[in-house]
Amino acid sequence: MHPALSLAAALSAFAILLVGCGGASESDHGERRIPVPGLLVFTVGVDLWIQDDEGPRLLIAAGQEQQLLHPAISPDGTQVAYVVFQLTHAEGATIGTDLAVSNINEPTQRTVVARDGAAEFVWNPRWTPDGHALIFTHEPVAEPISVKRLDLRSGLIELLRADARDAAISPDGARIVFVSAPYSGDPHLVVRRLEDGFETVLDPERTWQPRPYRIPRFSADGGSVLFSAGQYLPQVSAVALGLNGPEDIWRVDLTSGDLRQIAAVSEDQPDFTLSSDGRHALVFGAFGTYLISTTSLEPAYAVAPGEFHGWIDWLGTVSDEEWAALRESVFERADATQ
Repeated sequence: MHPALSLAAALSAFAILLVGCGGASESDHGERRIPVPGLLVFTVGVDLWIQDDEGPRLLIAAGQEQQLLHPAISPDGTQVAYVVFQLTHAEGATIGTDLAVSNINEPTQRTVVARDGAAEFVWNPRWTPDGHALIFTHEPVAEPISVKRLDLRSGLIELLRADARDAAISPDGARIVFVSAPYSGDPHLVVRRLEDGFETVLDPERTWQPRPYRIPRFSADGGSVLFSAGQYLPQVSAVALGLNGPEDIWRVDLTSGDLRQIAAVSEDQPDFTLSSDGRHALVFGAFGTYLISTTSLEPAYAVAPGEFHGWIDWLGTVSDEEWAALRESVFERADATQ
């Protein structure tokens, strides 16, 4: 069986279990508040929720036997891109994912990349800094997994890198970071210059202990890459890829190569998002939502409930005063020595 099909089938089977969870009700507003300033979009059950100055509330409800995933807020805060996962063959629909965009103030789903057939998937959209394009992972049935770019004005789709996934773009738009050879059993984190295709493998000698790597992101200044990873266990199949247990958040300096763990949360495939200034991150796990400092060695602080295999994005910052107040008011503190 093609490895992409194996992984896609496993994800489909898992996601179907979530349909019965449904979305959250309006009465869950208070429970869903994440105590940070700014604009947040995150998953609750199969739906997308928003939090702003008015508080948390439903943004977009999933359709029949669907799940909404991987929200990404546009740089100007007016739109959100996300993945629409059709979980079953309901009413003639085929299993797979589409890429959609919606305005935030007047939510209306607009499909921008539609699957051609069953078991075709797109994942992890990321906006370019100018807001004119999206990069995303494309996982078709009969072709290698790849990273592509969609120009939202023309509709043209461009291949950026084959045999790659989970790409993010640098703040200046000049580079991408991605996980290479995701089905080889020995993937690497790679930075690629878009102008000439020059690539730098961040761990060519395999000296790091944390891996496999997931969802890398550039820091706000573009000088480092943050990513989620667990302690290494050998990969034996595509189905097992990325399912090796607890993960933490790590940071590698692109100049010095220094690697350090910045959050020990031991969550199963957490998502994370950075503040606009890069000084803080929210980690969205099954057992909690954690606020962490990316510039100090302070522990992760659990500030709200989590979401099982949930996804989150954030446009906002936390001041020094707000950070101090949050540390004093959290209901639980994660152990920094896990």
